[in-house]
Amino acid sequence: MQVKTTNSSNLIVEQENIIAFPTGIPGFEELKRFMLLPEEDMDAFYWLQSVDEPAVAFLATNPFIFFPGYSFDLPDEEIKNLDIQNPEEILVVNIISIPRNRVTETTANLVGPIVINTRLKQAKQVILTGTSYSTKHLLFTGAAKKETSVAQGKGETKC
Repeated sequence: MQVKTTNSSNLIVEQENIIAFPTGIPGFEELKRFMLLPEEDMDAFYWLQSVDEPAVAFLATNPFIFFPGYSFDLPDEEIKNLDIQNPEEILVVNIISIPRNRVTETTANLVGPIVINTRLKQAKQVILTGTSYSTKHLLFTGAAKKETSVAQGKGETKC
């Protein structure tokens, strides 16, 4: 399948690399199919690119690189909805926002992690409740020592 991206590139994508969002993403409920593309110049970042609407792409990151202590309990309902059978099949990314000309003020939405079942290629943006996280956590103050965080790998998501 050929997919056009926000930067007008055309990519050939195998069907098995498309991630289904059965309920869409809040605010973009009509868009159900996305790809997770690594950002070429920055290893910690990805583009969550809509397959059906080239103008829609979200910059995302692995939150555990910047926030090693980030953890949350995935509600049983979401585990069931995503048919998660073990924690190893979970990939978590969070959407980030970069204010124009103010990269140091980049924020991550830690209240709305995107949880991906890598086995089934199904995903959902889960909205956490009763948490101290916010939708605008400063990204670069959370990365005290990026090298240490990267070496630690994943944080914790409890199923």
